[in-house]
Amino acid sequence: MTIISIEGASAVGKTTTSSTLAARYGGCHIPEVNTWWKRPEPGYPEWFFERQVDRWRIANEKLSEHRFVVIDIDLFQPFWYNWAFDFTLFDGQSLDFVADFYRKQLLEQKIGFPDHYFLLSTNEIELRKRKNGDTTRGRRGFEMNVKFIEPQRHYFKALNSFIPNLVHFIESVSIENNVKQIAEIIPSRSKDHTYSIELLDFMKNWLGTNKASDYSLK
Repeated sequence: MTIISIEGASAVGKTTTSSTLAARYGGCHIPEVNTWWKRPEPGYPEWFFERQVDRWRIANEKLSEHRFVVIDIDLFQPFWYNWAFDFTLFDGQSLDFVADFYRKQLLEQKIGFPDHYFLLSTNEIELRKRKNGDTTRGRRGFEMNVKFIEPQRHYFKALNSFIPNLVHFIESVSIENNVKQIAEIIPSRSKDHTYSIELLDFMKNWLGTNKASDYSLK
């Protein structure tokens, strides 16, 4: 039994790849937060983080019924997403604020790392073409998301430097190609890093000592 997570820029094909993979190979697709939950009004800083905890709980519950679970968008997204915008989003949630929440949940095993990440990518021209060709979704955050493509890629490369082969990079030529590549290398069992505080500490240290702007396209 294994849990994987698929990441990448808006319009790269994360959701279609995730749902197709799960349907075709006996998996369960856990969609992004906004698909299942509506943000409350008034909101509070931890609300989005708590939904990631909920997605991890649901993923583990589904493991008893499915060959694997695929999580659409990284449960630890608040780390690198906030970092990509210099921690100016969401009322300035700091790296310490994000890390403190996740550390507590990780220690209590209420959230964990997937056994493997798959990062989908393509060029900006193709992303815009796909966005314009998809009339089913508004993608209001598309322009903002384009800005984190390079910082995100370097972050996931850094994860591989700490845990080799934790992340597999896929050029998103087509959904069929994505699904084929992922299906061929889905881990057959859980890994040892599921509740790794050492990985969390590495993430915090790397994000704290590297600036996203150093990796952004000029």
